[in-house]
Amino acid sequence: MNKQEKTGLVLAIMCAVMWGASFPFSGVLAGKLDPVVFAIARYSLATVGLGIVFFFFTKDRKWLQVKDIPLMAISGIAAQAMFFYTSLLALEYISASEVGVINGMIPIFTVLVSIPLYRKLPTLIQTIAVIISFVGAFFIAFDPTNQYTGLNIGHMYMVIGVMGFIVSCFINKNFADRYDGLSTMLYQFLFATISLVILAAFKGSDLSEVSVVFASGMNLFSVLMLGLVCSGLAYVMYFKSLVLTGVTRANMVQNLIPLSAFVLSIFLLDEAVTTQKIIGLVLVIGALILFDMDINVIKRKLGLAAATEKETA
Repeated sequence: MNKQEKTGLVLAIMCAVMWGASFPFSGVLAGKLDPVVFAIARYSLATVGLGIVFFFFTKDRKWLQVKDIPLMAISGIAAQAMFFYTSLLALEYISASEVGVINGMIPIFTVLVSIPLYRKLPTLIQTIAVIISFVGAFFIAFDPTNQYTGLNIGHMYMVIGVMGFIVSCFINKNFADRYDGLSTMLYQFLFATISLVILAAFKGSDLSEVSVVFASGMNLFSVLMLGLVCSGLAYVMYFKSLVLTGVTRANMVQNLIPLSAFVLSIFLLDEAVTTQKIIGLVLVIGALILFDMDINVIKRKLGLAAATEKETA
């Protein structure tokens, strides 16, 4: 691995930590602030942050074409506004570490959604990984120290949010040849913010509740981290890491998201550390790593097949 690839790997790791941290930071204000107002605060900050990078530090700007507005809006609302909103609702019933674990299982859910869409069954390795990941998730959900033990509406909220994110991933494939990652996220953050403002008006949300953000230094720090770091900066670093270290390696590192959420939840939210939760976390992370592996590579690692010339070099 050369210096450029190492730099990209470090950026990808930092990005995974930031994305994992978004759930504990969300937990700081969950239940204290109207979820819609909270979401508006986050995505307005994220839009401003990415907007500054786009207008002042980007030479080849990809402007949004009129024909792409509907799909771009749907993608932004599904992956950002709906995902974060349902995450906040979920945090009233399940722990931030559980939210992080379910978010980390997005590759698993994507394969399950692809079965009816593309009529393509998962491989044996993927099937085993799916089973292990759900076993791990159940270990965490049924931990006795949870506020609500077992499956509840919080898990349903997260599954709804994850499905919205997956819908966005399928939509974003249509934009790959016309927009770069930075411009795509800027437009989607903008549409997410607009949709949340409309929702707030429809619900009659009191925007003055945003004063809760300034009630303590921790509240303000959490919102700034969510908007400028976990959203804006993290996406900039992620797209840079894709260029430097490649898609496969950058995405593999995202398996650290559940671990990041778990560890930071301990420090930020005083979540209990139990053997059952640790076992569940290890199972989920192990399943995510296994999910991307090839059966032939596994056989060679176990000494069941001869290594290729490329692997021994």
